[in-house]
Formats: sequence, structure tokens, C-alpha cells
Amino acid sequence: MVATLPKTPEEILRILDLHERWLRKAPGGARGDLTMQNLSGVNLPGINMRAAKFVGCDLSNSRLTKSNFSGCDLFSANFRRAHLAECDFTAANLRGANLRDANLARATLVNVDLRNGTLLGAADGAMAFVHSERRGLADMTGANLLRADLSGAILSEANMIGANMAGANLQAAQMDGANLRRAVLQGANLAGADLRGADLAEADLRQIDLRGAKVEGANLVNCDLTGAEIAEVDFSRAKLDGAKVAISISSLHHDLQRIIREHELWAESEGRHGLRADLSRQNFGMIDFTGIDFSGANLGECLLRGAVLRRSRLVMANLGGADLTEANFAQATLDGANLARARLAGAILNGAQIGAVELRRPDGSTTGRFWPANLSGVNLRGASLRGVNLQMATLVDADLTGANLSGANLANANLAGACLDGAVLESAVLPE
Repeated sequence: MVATLPKTPEEILRILDLHERWLRKAPGGARGDLTMQNLSGVNLPGINMRAAKFVGCDLSNSRLTKSNFSGCDLFSANFRRAHLAECDFTAANLRGANLRDANLARATLVNVDLRNGTLLGAADGAMAFVHSERRGLADMTGANLLRADLSGAILSEANMIGANMAGANLQAAQMDGANLRRAVLQGANLAGADLRGADLAEADLRQIDLRGAKVEGANLVNCDLTGAEIAEVDFSRAKLDGAKVAISISSLHHDLQRIIREHELWAESEGRHGLRADLSRQNFGMIDFTGIDFSGANLGECLLRGAVLRRSRLVMANLGGADLTEANFAQATLDGANLARARLAGAILNGAQIGAVELRRPDGSTTGRFWPANLSGVNLRGASLRGVNLQMATLVDADLTGANLSGANLANANLAGACLDGAVLESAVLPE
């Protein structure tokens, strides 16, 4: 391939126009080819360059938000410090690309190829593509990939040190050998991802979905896996020194295990058998209680920091004053529960039921009265409550600063004095 001369701004705009015609199959159109061009600092948001060629193109410091690069050949392109929020890179070739410190928030990178690759100059103006084990690694150091979609992406050996991928979709992504040291992946979906040999030391993996992921040979030293979904993950050949991982209930003292078993029997038999548990002020930090029935239990002032209570039942349970910081209550049922003054900062309650319990007479007939969940004075700063049911809940003086309440149902809830500064309320049902 012969290197091309730099294009003038007029020529660049002409190429963009002809490419859009080519996409529309209009007369006179031509596929855009900006191979080896210097477009550093351009301001072209919203352009449609689907299937165009940008091999070796310098797009550093550019502003290209909401642009379409799907199916593009971006081999060894330079996007350093580029603004690429909400761009579409579906199935693009980004091998050897430089995305260092780029802003890719909410971008779509489904099935992209970010493996290593190097573009080398040669004699007589020719260029050669060289795939190297040591050179030309895709560089996404410090990149902002907040809530980006990288499902199925090929990120083998990519350099992603310190990248922000909070809430990103990395389902089934190939990340073997990738450098993810100190990366932020809180709430990300890595189900079925290939992380063999990846370096995740000191990474923030809180509340991630890691189900079925391959982690053989991965470095997870000092990483935080608080509240992570880790079903069907074999950590036996991974390095976990200093990592924060949810602990099995079997690690509790046998007396506490017995109390929990008796309480589940009590809850299942509606009080006819077993004994109601009083576990107030116990330390259950980082314990995995997935699916446990704590309905009616007294867990007041318990320390449950980072505990996992996914799909657990806590109907009419007392959690008043408990420390539930960064605990995982996804899909849990807490109807009628007392959470007054509880600390739930950074907790995950996606899809949880925290509504009201209908009161019945001894003969089982309805009274028409309801006992709402009590969240008065609760601290839910930065918590994730997507799709949560809080109908009729009491949230007087609750702190919901920065909480994600998208799709939540707060119909007839009492929000008197509640703080919702910075809260995400997209599609939420609020009290009239």
C-alpha cells in the first residue's frame, strides 16, 4: 500500500460527502478512505462513516461524539484523548488502535477487534501491516468506557490500565492477557468473558456479573469483588491474595448456622416449627446469603457491609440501623421491612421488592390495610435501585443523592424531606 499525501480540509469534507452518497448508493458516491491522514483535533460530531477506511489515521484530540464507525477499518488509528461518547464502533477493526484517555462513555463496541497490531513504514513510501506479540497492543489506558457496550469484543492483551468501565457490557468478551490493573468495572457485565491470564490487580469489581467467566491464571490480587455474581467461576488457578470476595455461609460459627436454619424452618412453616431468629448486632460482613429466607428476622444494627443477599426474602424483617454499605440485594423481597436509619450507600437493589404487606385477620381475611416498608432516614447515596418496587414505602428524610432509580416504582411513596440530588430518575414512577 502506498502512503497518500495529506488532504486539505476541503478534500476531507469532499471525502465525507462522497462516502455518505456511497452509503446511500447515490450516483457519484465513493467509499471514504482516509488512510494515514492527519485529522487531529477535528470537530465532526455525528458523522456517518460506516465501513470507511481510517488505517493509521490520526484522530487524536478530535470531537466525534455520536458518530457511526461501525464496520470501519481503524487499524492502528490514533484516538488518543478523542471525544467518542455514544459513538457506534460495532464490528470495527481497532487492532493496534490508540484509545488512551479517550472518552467512550455509552459507546457501542459490540464485536470490535482490539487485538494487537502494528503499522510500520517501509522504504519507497510503502506500508506493511505486522501482527506482533509484543508491539502494537491496543492502548485504552485511562479511557472512559462508562456504560459502553463491548459485548463480544476481542480485547486480548489490550492495555486498559485504570480504564473506567463502570456499568459496561463486556459479556462474552475476549480479554485474555489484558492489562486491567486498577480498572473500574463496578456493576459491569462480564458473564462468560475470557479473562484467562488477565491482570486485574487492584481493580474495582464490585457488583460485577462474572458468572461463567474464565479466570484461569488471572491476577486478582487486592481486587474488590464485593457483591459480585461469581456462580460457575473456578478461582482455583487464579491469584486472589488480598482480594475481597463474598464468603460462604458455611464459614459462620455452627451456632449461627443453626439459628439461620431454624429461622428458615420457622418462616416456611409460618411459625409452627423452628424459631424466629434474633441476630441483631452480629457481624455478617462479606457473607453470601443468596436465597436465604430472613422474613421476620431481627437483624437490627447488624454489620452486613458487602454482604450478598440476592434473591433473599426479608419480608417484615428488622434491619433498622444496620450497616448495609455496598451490600447486594438484587431481586430480594423486603416488603414491609424496617430499614430506618440503615446505611445502604453504594448498595445494589436492582429489581428488589420493597413495597407494602397487606395485613390480614387471624382467619386470613383481608383488612384493606397495608404495612409499608420503612426507609426513614436511610442512606442510599450512590445506590443502584434500577427497577426497584418502592410502592407506598416511607422514605422520609432518606438520602438518595446520586442513586440510580431508573425504572423504579415509587407510586404513593412518602418522600417528604428526601434528598434526590443527582439521582437518575429516567422512566421512574414518582408519587403524585
